[in-house]
Amino acid sequence: MIRIFASVTCVLLASILHSQISVKGLADKTEVIRDQWGVNHIYAKNTHDLFFTQGYCAAKDRLFQFEIWRRQATGTAAEIFGQRELKRDIGARLFRFRGDVKKELDHYHPEGKKIIEAFTNGINAYIEEALQHPDKLPIEFRLLNILPGKWTPEVVISRHQGILGNSTEELNIGRAVAKLGDKKVKDLLWLQNGDPVLQLDTAINGAQLSQDILELYNAFRKDILFETSDISAYGRTRDKFSDSNAVAFQYSQPFPDQPEGSNNWVVSAKRSATGHALLASDPHRKIAIPSLRYIVHLSAPGWNVMGGGEPQIPGVAIGHNDFGAWGITVHQTDAEDIYVYDLNPSNLKQYRHNGKWETMKEVAETINVKGASAVNIKLYFSLHGPVCFIDSVNKKAYAMRAAWLEPGAAPYLASLRMNQAKDWNTFRKACTYAHLPALNMVWADQKGNIGWQVVGLIPKRK
Repeated sequence: MIRIFASVTCVLLASILHSQISVKGLADKTEVIRDQWGVNHIYAKNTHDLFFTQGYCAAKDRLFQFEIWRRQATGTAAEIFGQRELKRDIGARLFRFRGDVKKELDHYHPEGKKIIEAFTNGINAYIEEALQHPDKLPIEFRLLNILPGKWTPEVVISRHQGILGNSTEELNIGRAVAKLGDKKVKDLLWLQNGDPVLQLDTAINGAQLSQDILELYNAFRKDILFETSDISAYGRTRDKFSDSNAVAFQYSQPFPDQPEGSNNWVVSAKRSATGHALLASDPHRKIAIPSLRYIVHLSAPGWNVMGGGEPQIPGVAIGHNDFGAWGITVHQTDAEDIYVYDLNPSNLKQYRHNGKWETMKEVAETINVKGASAVNIKLYFSLHGPVCFIDSVNKKAYAMRAAWLEPGAAPYLASLRMNQAKDWNTFRKACTYAHLPALNMVWADQKGNIGWQVVGLIPKRK
């Protein structure tokens, strides 16, 4: 085994402080300058060290946020939150990407596997450092009396954080049509695209449609809320954290029922008073502490990009390089379908497809639950995707096929290709690798050019 120790030089501009640390895993010296706004400017001599250091620095700044992300991605939230998060964990495991991981990593960049592995190795380097020096752990770990877990590339490509689709709305409309009829529903709802067909397929019994169908789907996508009971006795004693303020650090947006929206726009050089193209990107997302976004500057041979994105994803989702800038808003698409199957009365693991009984694929897993015994579960999959609900009474099964379960659909990760775009054409080519969520991409460059490109996977339906 080759062990490489190289140094990271850290400079804090606000007070002109310098420090140098040795970190196992770097190939060469790397410099990190933290400016007065707390933004890290990372200067590396190669691609590996650049993304290793990005992961290391982001984990150092946001370690508890990383831990929550990891648990959401791996379906291990019940280990620290108990029975109330069991359905989340089942859903997370049911909707996990289960394809070829190497091929998946290389989709996002020609050196995708190398970049993402370097990024997670950097995260793990800081986690190892924090485990050896527990005083470096954020207070939340002490309050919950837990330790951070190690990362793998599979965590980075998780789909759990994506702005997903429309199945909940479609199910609700279907239930409304079953009760009120399609004409009444059209009178009550404002529907885009003219006069859509809302009649239920004659093969579907509307009375059997229920919220249970998407219970697991909704469970793994919801925010995590902390409760007073989550604070361990050790945490209360060590940090004098009383019941009255234990709920003060809820890990969610303060107004969870408020709709989210975004805007972006570009102005060409011909219409700008400056004579240069202008771009603004204003994604309206959660107001939370810590923030959903994390700003960073990445510089190495072949890379010079600055902007923001989720701290748990390598690269920059919204930002600029030496040639141009780009921004995003979500472009809503119909990219999910629920399949309804008749089940074999003699074997509920078999469903009818094209006139034949097909046997569901079965996966067994074990979920550890805080304060209770481990739970053994079985996950089922049809030819179309995860089976999210089995109605044993009515002998029906419901499975989901979704664009975000297809290869190359890890949210925002294809921005790695955009980070090296040199003009509108190379940017558009990079956009073809961005599958989730569907986005409105805007571009402006130093030559005064502007552009708009919709990206994302949209099903071809027969």
